[in-house]
Amino acid sequence: MSGDRASEKRKQQRLFAGLNVVLLIGLAFQLNYLSYRHYERWDWTEHDLYTLSDRSKAVLAELDQPFELYILMSEQDPSFRDLQNLIERYRTETGQLQVHYVDPDRDPGRYREVSQRFATGEVGTLGLPTDVVAVAAVGERHRTLERSDLVRQSFDPLEDEDTIELDVQAERALTGAIVHLTQERPTTLCVTTGHGELSLEGGERSLGGFADEVRGASVELEAIETRGQSRVPARCDALAVMGPQIALAEAEVDVIRRYVRDGGNLLVALEPVPNRDQTGFVSLGVEDMLRDFGVRADRTLVVEPNGALLPAEVGHPVGPYFVVGWGEHRVVEPFRGLGLPLVVSDARSVRPIGDAATTLVSTSEQSYAFSAASADPVGREEAEIQGPVSLAVATRVEVTGETPDEDEEVEREGVGGRVVVVGDASMFESRFMGEPTIVNANLAAAIVGWLTQREALISIEGRSIEQERIRMTEEDVGGLFLRVVVLIPLAFVFLGFAVWWNRRL
Repeated sequence: MSGDRASEKRKQQRLFAGLNVVLLIGLAFQLNYLSYRHYERWDWTEHDLYTLSDRSKAVLAELDQPFELYILMSEQDPSFRDLQNLIERYRTETGQLQVHYVDPDRDPGRYREVSQRFATGEVGTLGLPTDVVAVAAVGERHRTLERSDLVRQSFDPLEDEDTIELDVQAERALTGAIVHLTQERPTTLCVTTGHGELSLEGGERSLGGFADEVRGASVELEAIETRGQSRVPARCDALAVMGPQIALAEAEVDVIRRYVRDGGNLLVALEPVPNRDQTGFVSLGVEDMLRDFGVRADRTLVVEPNGALLPAEVGHPVGPYFVVGWGEHRVVEPFRGLGLPLVVSDARSVRPIGDAATTLVSTSEQSYAFSAASADPVGREEAEIQGPVSLAVATRVEVTGETPDEDEEVEREGVGGRVVVVGDASMFESRFMGEPTIVNANLAAAIVGWLTQREALISIEGRSIEQERIRMTEEDVGGLFLRVVVLIPLAFVFLGFAVWWNRRL
């Protein structure tokens, strides 16, 4: 009888084991089906290495037409897998992206066909140059991407630490290609000249870095003269007055005022310019116009005595210093929870007048602003304005004029009457562009995006990061050997012995 019971027990154990296997297979099938129907990715890396930037996501969300991407790269290329993973992130955000992988080594015929289709048309060229590794196309329009556009690694042998800088170059190039090909024309930011403003050509006070940052989003900066002109060209989606050192003439200010009243968009970045006797700061000719628009640009110098906001070694109470006070406005909404500062230097206070204007950024409570141009700042108690001090204001101006004439080059549609005034022009300088630990570039792009109603520009662009090599000493190697080769196998042996001993009992 005992033998029959043992046999029956073994049969039940086999039956339960079989059912468990069937249930596990069914569970695995259901999990795979759910993961297929509800695909989701998580990125738990410190710098979100496997997540598209907010700006790329905003561009893809607006993509409403098929977009083809040809990758002309061998699968054996060291950068192929990383590029493929990046493209897959794009495909999870939109169904409009069609990707074609063409391996020049395995399929030379297909490569030759694609190369001839998108040939540059230059004399003596039968196809694409050899350094072109990708082609983006929308309909009949296309844009080629070279290896340097997608892959950039730099090594600095002079550094004490061995580091490899990994850039967001590939994402910026791909997103820029999408914007370039899907827009009917580039957005044009016209920049005034002739008053000592920041230059587009280069130099110490240059907008070259800013121009490079926004060019990938199909925004072009164009220098224009307002002296002697009767109106701002209609091709200007926005007008910028960036750090003038001498006053604009009244006639020029009237042209700008009429431009804004007629529906144009205006960015003004001012600096405190001392007068000749160093007793105060001069008027730059635009203050009365800005007051009419609801913005008060004080002739002051802002002081930030909070030591926590002064960069090590180069920080000074009048600049450069960090600004972390964000207002309630669409332009600065992405930066409130980002935890990165804005860097300004030699700023003047800019304050809102009325309900239409809104402060964008402001200094700490310990800060203040004063109107004397002496080298030694006065105390906070003696200052005319006490912190937090508003440094930038955005407002909407009522449109009272008419649309441009029909014979103008381009008509402004759907945008108008938007004004941003910043009390610091240095934040737009090239030296602050491309720095991953500050938001100057992103904020500058967001301002342009809000003025021209380019929503994607208001979103955060991907930031550069640094990856450190893993360097192991002999002691580290010995410890790793002990853990991997000795301790872990012993743990499995002990676990197996414990299971065997438990079954004996």
